[in-house]
Amino acid sequence: MSLLRLEGVTKTVPIPDAEPLTILHGVDLDVAPHDRISVVGRSGSGKSTLLNILGLLDSPTSGELWFDDIPAARLSSRRRDRLRGASVGFVFQQFNLLQGRTALENVTTPLLYASGRTFWRRRAIAAEMLDRVGLGHRLDARPELLSGGEQQRVAIARALVRGPRLILADEPTGALDVETGATVIDLLDEVATDNGAALIVITHDPAVAARADLRYRLDAGRLRPSDVEVAA
Repeated sequence: MSLLRLEGVTKTVPIPDAEPLTILHGVDLDVAPHDRISVVGRSGSGKSTLLNILGLLDSPTSGELWFDDIPAARLSSRRRDRLRGASVGFVFQQFNLLQGRTALENVTTPLLYASGRTFWRRRAIAAEMLDRVGLGHRLDARPELLSGGEQQRVAIARALVRGPRLILADEPTGALDVETGATVIDLLDEVATDNGAALIVITHDPAVAARADLRYRLDAGRLRPSDVEVAA
């Protein structure tokens, strides 16, 4: 059973005083629970656009997207937002942490939209997730007092605190040194495995891409299997 499926997805945007620009061309992708997928591509190849569509932040111009075998086009804006909030976790290259807020407050933020016991236990749940990523001793630290690797761990904890079934990581190691980046990928894979989630990593780093079980290249908006080989 597919968790997420794209068939013939295209994305075209209007350009003032010019022909419309087609960013994605007929993209097909089938994502099952527990899949580890990497997508590599140059700047401008359409990676961010693809990520936004996978994460239900944007809609295709044509083609079909199914989430849990439900056509996304049939979802109301409110249902789409609820599905994304409950099922999709985003990890960004630039972390996107709330400045002036502690690590605990940053990770608690997604739980403000939860209900019932989860809402009332949100601080405890966030603290547990921070402890899981190795930052149980940094709950009260603000982003400006955290290293790049620590900030990325906070971002990962925030993305995973609601137990998403799909994790989308956009260049998660791009702002980190090699050693810290490898640790972050290890952590993403570990937590995704524990949660039974699918993990899709958008990256320009062949070493990161090679760690995935399913590897793709996005070139001029066309998604194809990648020739990246897993290192021996």
